Amino acid sequence: MSLLKRFIVGSLCLIVLVALALFALHRNGAIETDVLIDSSPQAVWQVLTATADYPAWNPEISRLDGQLHEGNVIEFAEGAGPDAMVFHPRILVVRPERELRWKGYVWLPGLFDGEHWFVLEPVGNRTRFIQGETFTGVLVGRLTPGVLKDTVDSMREMNEALKRRTEQISAPSPDQSKELNQQKHAE
Repeated sequence: MSLLKRFIVGSLCLIVLVALALFALHRNGAIETDVLIDSSPQAVWQVLTATADYPAWNPEISRLDGQLHEGNVIEFAEGAGPDAMVFHPRILVVRPERELRWKGYVWLPGLFDGEHWFVLEPVGNRTRFIQGETFTGVLVGRLTPGVLKDTVDSMREMNEALKRRTEQISAPSPDQSKELNQQKHAE
């Protein structure tokens, strides 16, 4: 067998072994977090979609550029400074006061993809805010547990920050609270 044929056969065997290893290690991952916010879905949606304000309160997404419309590609940064990771997901769903969902990828589609969602569920006069992500692709595999833990921690931080921001903005002023108390006593 010539040297060229050996090289081609060897290369093909290496490619097959790498493909089999990726297949054997492959495992999709999904995470979901939630928090109960003492505000209406309208108030939560207003804060969530005011993306220009993210640098002031959002510890997970430090910057988000682009319009939140279905089909649009947005750009956002997780983290800050030289360690920030920049993503360009496509908006899949925008249901005002109910759901925002996008899907992005690392390097090329199908290698390491993430579909991220924010769901707002009314609970009386409060909102259950659900944030989750499903990871798919050939590189998800055994690297996922560490990525999932870090992502869950980051989501929880954002959830709590969103809760604080929304409750602070939608809380009645001292004058409004006094007026509400007077109205209750008058009834």
